[in-house]
Amino acid sequence: MKRLAVCLTITALIIAVGIFALYSIDRKNDRLYGHIEAVLGAYEEGGDAQKEITSLREYFDGEYVRALGCFVNDDRLGELSAAISRLEPMLYAGCDEFTAECESIREEARQIYVRELPEFFRIF
Repeated sequence: MKRLAVCLTITALIIAVGIFALYSIDRKNDRLYGHIEAVLGAYEEGGDAQKEITSLREYFDGEYVRALGCFVNDDRLGELSAAISRLEPMLYAGCDEFTAECESIREEARQIYVRELPEFFRIF
């Protein structure tokens, strides 16, 4: 009977950690989306997009990576970091793909969340 209780406790802990991870990723992604919206808004309105990019990068390098680093594969965070690093040179170059790169960052962050969702086929 003790083994059953231990197994159920371990299973409950695994499920709880999984739910907490999904909640954390979703919450951090919401804040990341807000920073991306601020960058796009400043860019489209002719505001200080450089300041918003700096704010986005500081949030990503500090709070986002620190919180999600224990749940998410480092390769995915590296790809997202590289995309964020490309924003500033694109802004200075007046590149037409600036908006598309911001949308790419948003989609990559969404994919991080989607890939962490539990799915039956991943069990096997």
